[in-house]
Amino acid sequence: MKVRFSTRTQRFRFLIYASFVIQFLSLADCQETLAVQIQQIEKIGQARQINLPIRQIAPPVIGRIANVQEETKDEKQEDEPTIDTSSGQEKAPEIGKQFAQLHLLDGSIIGGDIAAESINVQTAYGMLTIPISRIVQIYPGLNSRPGLTEKITRLVELLGGPSSSERDLAQKELTSMGVEIRSVLDQLVNDNNAELKKRIAQIQASFEAEIAAREEELREVERSMIFDDTVVTPDFSIVGEIRQKQFDVKSKFGDLRVKLGDLKFADRAMGLTRPAIRKTVSVPAMAFFQTKPQSTGIRVSKGDKIAIRADGVVQWTNWNTSSTPEGLTNRSQWNGINSGKLAVRIGTDNSRCIQIGSSGSFVAKSGGVLYLGIAMRDSYATNSGYRWTGEYKARIVISPTGN
Repeated sequence: MKVRFSTRTQRFRFLIYASFVIQFLSLADCQETLAVQIQQIEKIGQARQINLPIRQIAPPVIGRIANVQEETKDEKQEDEPTIDTSSGQEKAPEIGKQFAQLHLLDGSIIGGDIAAESINVQTAYGMLTIPISRIVQIYPGLNSRPGLTEKITRLVELLGGPSSSERDLAQKELTSMGVEIRSVLDQLVNDNNAELKKRIAQIQASFEAEIAAREEELREVERSMIFDDTVVTPDFSIVGEIRQKQFDVKSKFGDLRVKLGDLKFADRAMGLTRPAIRKTVSVPAMAFFQTKPQSTGIRVSKGDKIAIRADGVVQWTNWNTSSTPEGLTNRSQWNGINSGKLAVRIGTDNSRCIQIGSSGSFVAKSGGVLYLGIAMRDSYATNSGYRWTGEYKARIVISPTGN
């Protein structure tokens, strides 16, 4: 090895560095320190015209350092999430074949084993027998709740009655009963009573506004009541009359008897569901996938259902125009997505982006951190002279696997 040193001191310094690197550093405990020392040695070698490449000093060690650095780089490409949909939910709890949660109209919830092994439902096509173990949910209809049916019918009659004050009170009370009765009201409209039709139309308009607000905020819309009973199974739903008018339930507090008419619904899917994750994320105007997409801080799992609604405006200052989350149709595309459009990806692979726009939903085909970004043609996104301002607001709802 030919090494030229101008002074003995410099040569001695180089030998100290090399000896320190090779003999005393532990790769497992001091990877970063070792990498720094190697860089220092290389700089010294260049300054002192060392002919032997520094990486030949300990090639196995240097090779391992390079691999570790590359692995660390790959790991840091995906942001560390603050929410993990699989965290603490690796396995849904198992439930017994007869177990159910009975949600009563007064707000009470009773959990226990139903004594009957099956229920009979009279349908328009004949009698069906459904094992309790194959039932997901039961929704009693208004026919099974005679008291509630009578109340709604009486209030609807008052809507078209002669007293203005009674009409106002009836409309207020029906509205307060909520969107659950929207289908029932349609069936009780009397075409011969103009006042009744007008009042029901006003109630339905308020229900539609409430439903729109819930959907905009990605909140669940309550199921609409019907007159018949409904039994939901994993394969299909059955509509008809449940012949069993009461259920004997064995709970840990003792044996109970629950009337069908006192049920709001019965649920056997609680062991399969997990709470939805909701989060609002701001997506800056220049959060392009080629540069810096916006991390949601959520790690999703394969099979999770993801729904996103977005609004906001991004100003394209160089073009004197703007875009909503739907993007622009006259500014080319990126990966088949209009420039300016809101999109999403899971993990770090830009080739697997999914366009969202103002509203979209999908099922995760893989696990990883969820990112939001704005699609933008490469020549725009990488040009330092172009500027965008503003942001999109994305409301995210994630239903973990099993929901």
